[in-house]
Amino acid sequence: MDDAQALLTRLYEAYNRRDLAAFSALLATDVDWPDQIQGGRLIGLDALAAYWTRNDKMITVDAAPVSFETRPDGRVAVDVNQIVRNLAGHIWSDSCQRQVFTLRDDKVARMDIEFLDKGREA
Repeated sequence: MDDAQALLTRLYEAYNRRDLAAFSALLATDVDWPDQIQGGRLIGLDALAAYWTRNDKMITVDAAPVSFETRPDGRVAVDVNQIVRNLAGHIWSDSCQRQVFTLRDDKVARMDIEFLDKGREA
């Protein structure tokens, strides 16, 4: 496992544990992240923390990385199985998406999404 894959594996593990401190420690302070609920982008750790806190009051998301690929431009594409449940545990969606990470100084600086089923990007 290379350094980028190890970093991203720790990121997914922290996310799935709902460990915001461990998750945030792996992000650049000016992280740029997609808002999958309302659209647009979230910039910075505070914006991402508020987003995550708000979402956790409505849904539970588990993301399981399936494969990692380093692209020629240095970004790392991760195919992810993402399961979204309501707070009662009922599955709302079970889908695959490609999350593409830009790393800077051994931290995640940006994440983009490529939807594998419809070719949309966020």
